Amino acid sequence: MLELSDVLIGVAALAALGLVLLAHDWRDEYCERRAHRAGAAMHEAAPSHSLRDWWLKHRH
Repeated sequence: MLELSDVLIGVAALAALGLVLLAHDWRDEYCERRAHRAGAAMHEAAPSHSLRDWWLKHRH
């Protein structure tokens, strides 16, 4: 039978994995909001790359 600590570790691992997979979506939304602010036209933002693009480029 699984102990409570094993279950909690599994839940924490799944939560961390979910955060990693969704983090690029949050970053993209943040960049879009920042671009719509007044004065954002004066400052060029660096091109954003999603975590998926990085993964596809660096996987072996």
